[in-house]
Amino acid sequence: MANEKTNQEIILDMDEFLITYAATILNPDDNVSRIVYDAAKDDLNQLDALFKDNGFGRTNKFYDIGMGHIRDINLDIADEELVKQADSLAKEAITYLGSHTDFFEKWRTD
Repeated sequence: MANEKTNQEIILDMDEFLITYAATILNPDDNVSRIVYDAAKDDLNQLDALFKDNGFGRTNKFYDIGMGHIRDINLDIADEELVKQADSLAKEAITYLGSHTDFFEKWRTD
């Protein structure tokens, strides 16, 4: 399909949703992108402690976006494989965020 998003576009979406959400919880005068990356780079579950939201931001504003994309492009994917690919995509999105914190801060504050 011509209108399917690429993994790179989904990673951007995931990071943008996460940063937008984080800016509503954290001090928006801080470098929110860097704080989120530093919290999540070793363990995505650390976002739960950062946001103090019992996992809402990590799942609803980040992880589930990637999972939905994977399901959309492969309707027959097994649940176990879906989780494996979603975990991989989430890690890739956090790595991308870490390499582009300046971009996301400019995007967020402009």
